[in-house]
Amino acid sequence: MKVLITRSEPGASKTADQLRRRGADPVIAPMLRIEFADEIEVGLSRISALLFTSPNGVRAWLSGRSETDLPAFCVGDATASAATDAGFTKVRSAGGDANDLIALCEARLMPGRHRLLHLHGAHTAHDIASTLQARGFEVDEAVIYEAVAEDVLPAKAERLIRRRELAVALFHSPRAAIAFTALVEDADLTDYLNTVIAVTISGAAAKGLVRSDWAAVKIAETPNEIDMLGRIGFDG
Repeated sequence: MKVLITRSEPGASKTADQLRRRGADPVIAPMLRIEFADEIEVGLSRISALLFTSPNGVRAWLSGRSETDLPAFCVGDATASAATDAGFTKVRSAGGDANDLIALCEARLMPGRHRLLHLHGAHTAHDIASTLQARGFEVDEAVIYEAVAEDVLPAKAERLIRRRELAVALFHSPRAAIAFTALVEDADLTDYLNTVIAVTISGAAAKGLVRSDWAAVKIAETPNEIDMLGRIGFDG
């Protein structure tokens, strides 16, 4: 079974490894490329914790800064794993989405006592800083990377879709889904998706697709890759 992976590297290769272990045939065709900020000019003297909402944020931070001594509060387990791999030793995972990260901050930190720094991309689905500020926290923000949509559909993806050889397409973010939808329309391939199952990491990602184009659109019960794979029969 051929499965299209639309997320950017290095996460795409990790997803491919998971699929191969389950007997699938992964095809990597990122819809976005990650561009790190040239410089990250933020002060940390009053910061109690860093907030990360994607593994790309962790990698972007390490591309421009070396500090890993502050606590890292992460939206989910994949981001927490990236933080641990990067050298952070005080890592906490919210195990879910932006709302879970906000709840984790409220449970573990005190408004008025802890100042937070949210490190994120140029495009965000949730305004975490504003929500936490409304609840009494001091929160700084820094845009440290951008996910830029590709200009054309990758050739390997176009070939699989046109030949109707693709069984499943995975979407790990709303922007990847939006980019895919636009590129497929540009390539005049929309009518070839009616035999393909789309699997998204969240309802927000599913909104980036045109549901009627697909054989089915399945959404992970919780926003992680294991649940995504479970939606197409790959458990564990």
